[in-house]
Amino acid sequence: MKHVDKNSLKHFGVCFLLSLLGLYGVAAAIGASLTKEWYDKQSYGHWCWVDLFFDALGCLAGYSIRLLVIGIV
Repeated sequence: MKHVDKNSLKHFGVCFLLSLLGLYGVAAAIGASLTKEWYDKQSYGHWCWVDLFFDALGCLAGYSIRLLVIGIV
C-alpha cells in the first residue's frame, strides 16, 4: 500500500465508532460498509478493497476497545 488517504481514515473512523456500541454497532458498520461499496460499484464500476480492509480494521479495533473497557460479557 502506497499511502493511506483521507477516505480510508474516514472508513476506519466510522466503523470504529459504530463498533464501540457492541455487536449491533458492528453489524451496522458492516452493513454501511457493504452498502457504500455497492453504491461505488454502481456509480464508478469498481469495489475499493482498501476501504473494506479499513472498515474491517475499524470494526476490529472498536470492538476490541469495547471488550477491554467494559469486559467480556
